Amino acid sequence: MGTANILIGVGLVFIVVGLSGLVYCINLARRIKTMKPTDEELKGAFYKISAANMASMGSAFLGLALVLAGLILN
Repeated sequence: MGTANILIGVGLVFIVVGLSGLVYCINLARRIKTMKPTDEELKGAFYKISAANMASMGSAFLGLALVLAGLILN
């Protein structure tokens, strides 16, 4: 198993983690929307969703970069 294949495999894992994090963000936003929270609860939930969204996007981006590097090296 070459380095390129390892990069592609690790990149795919990062992509799946990132996409599942985005699904988590969507589900969390839907749950919060149906709860009718107060302004303070909404503000806290927004920070939580924003942090999870940024982490998910970063993970998916890093995975895409790893897959691209693996494909270039292959």
